[in-house]
Amino acid sequence: MSQGSLSPSDYLFAQATDEARRLKRQSEFFHRFTSAFLESAGITTGMKVLDVGTGIGEVAFMLAERVGPQGTVVGIDINPAMIDFARQQAQVAGFTNVSFLQGDILHMALDDQFDAVVGRLVLMYMKDRVAVLRRLSQQLRPGGMLAFQELDLTLAGTSLPRAPLVEQVGNRLTQVFQRAGLDTRGLNLFHLFLEAGMPAPEMELITTVGGGPDWAGYEQLVDITSALLPLILAFGIATQEEVQVETLLQQLREEAATRQNVVMIHGLMNVWTRIA
Repeated sequence: MSQGSLSPSDYLFAQATDEARRLKRQSEFFHRFTSAFLESAGITTGMKVLDVGTGIGEVAFMLAERVGPQGTVVGIDINPAMIDFARQQAQVAGFTNVSFLQGDILHMALDDQFDAVVGRLVLMYMKDRVAVLRRLSQQLRPGGMLAFQELDLTLAGTSLPRAPLVEQVGNRLTQVFQRAGLDTRGLNLFHLFLEAGMPAPEMELITTVGGGPDWAGYEQLVDITSALLPLILAFGIATQEEVQVETLLQQLREEAATRQNVVMIHGLMNVWTRIA
């Protein structure tokens, strides 16, 4: 296991019992935000794109649609189970311009330089993010684009009027990431790119906001809480009885209906730059 790469054991959700399902629901929730990010980063028809930490391939499929039949997409992930799932999904959906490789990005030999390297919610899990960025920049042709969409938990759980339960859930999840040693402040990506020797990146923060008892954001909070429950318990953040994951969604919806609150559950920091 190399210092800069991501192994299944480093990934906080590696032990989740139904991770493919969670990722699918997450992708549906993030779809419009990621689509806007890819547009801002300049991903367009005919490009050859590398999708890092592709997981079940949801971003790779978005890229495949964007680059069209004249373009190609290669998705890479270290988890063989995720790659198998992504290949099955591609076959079912009939994608012919996307392929998937399993392995460690720091040590894999790739065939050609890319027009863009893209990743969603992946840098934060890397042990040596600077080394990873430097390695990925070497896979770009001159003028190529390096673009990442990463989690920002600065405002996680913020609500108005205040909703104690949703704030508590957001705080617990933030504590898990922090105690695991992960950087959840998107602003830090600016200096990370500079440290990797790249031009100053463009950045924008998208904050997912919603209200009302039927808002899909509450399902996201429950999915993440359920997947991270073993770590919530292991870190001593809360007990299983305090979390009440089986009824958490109902509780959040009841709170939303009663308080009529609006909530920020997390942010997505978009960051991209071109390599000279």
